[in-house]
Amino acid sequence: MTRFLILFIVLLAISLALMAGMMAQYGYSLFAPEMRSMLLVAFLVAGYVSFRITRILDRRRQKLDDHPQPGGAGRSKLSGLFSGKSAAQQAREARVAARRRKLVEAGKLQEEDAPAGSKAESEEAAPTRVSQSAPIGDRMAARAERVRRAKEAGKLD
Repeated sequence: MTRFLILFIVLLAISLALMAGMMAQYGYSLFAPEMRSMLLVAFLVAGYVSFRITRILDRRRQKLDDHPQPGGAGRSKLSGLFSGKSAAQQAREARVAARRRKLVEAGKLQEEDAPAGSKAESEEAAPTRVSQSAPIGDRMAARAERVRRAKEAGKLD
């Protein structure tokens, strides 16, 4: 509420100052009886804009509190653009994992013996992709490795 009031007062002061300055150039007074509607509009616009800003900042803070990023990431102003999984996605993953455990306990599903990381470790020994700025020797070695794997998989003759 404090943030809303501060934003409201600042926005209202800025808008009134700008309108009064502009009207003074043409010889009008902002506080004349004919300008009541302009004052009302300035009041309502300042209230709406400060309300929206406050809501956006509160939602951003709540999202960060609900899903803290590792290492303190997400504390920057642009963290909302690059956030990880949503609450719905995390809840779905938890439900799937719980159901998988239940099926394994019931014997309807076999637990995976070899995790996916073991295959990745053997493939990491020789990288298949390197950056374009890598030396030509590294790029050629990576290409040779991709060709070798494709031949092993039967994709190439």
